Amino acid sequence: MKKKDTVLVVEDDESLRELLKAMLEAHDFKVLTAVDGLDAVDVYTKNKDSIGVVLSDLGLPNLGGWDAFLRMRDINPELKGILASGYFHPYVKEQIIASGAENFIQKPYNTAEIVAMLHRLLGDEQSIP
Repeated sequence: MKKKDTVLVVEDDESLRELLKAMLEAHDFKVLTAVDGLDAVDVYTKNKDSIGVVLSDLGLPNLGGWDAFLRMRDINPELKGILASGYFHPYVKEQIIASGAENFIQKPYNTAEIVAMLHRLLGDEQSIP
């Protein structure tokens, strides 16, 4: 079975999306991007054999990050996810954990935190800085 070693970054803010992509590629991750939740589901569907982790903002247009992640989990129940937001209400966080998202990142993004989470989720423990 082919290793799922690509990260799907879902962020509606173009400058932030491109910054995340460049940052992750500088740490040797393969990265695909999506501009909103609907785009994320489409990109995931077309690349599900290589995507191992989805890094998604919660507040997205057209389809929110949580709902998009749930749709992708319907396609692959083993999909790992990191959800990001400026604020997580405790009830929402509990619901997201119950849906299978493994990790949360508080915005603004912290490079070292994201890189460490991605290495762990992709099973690449020896690469953690």
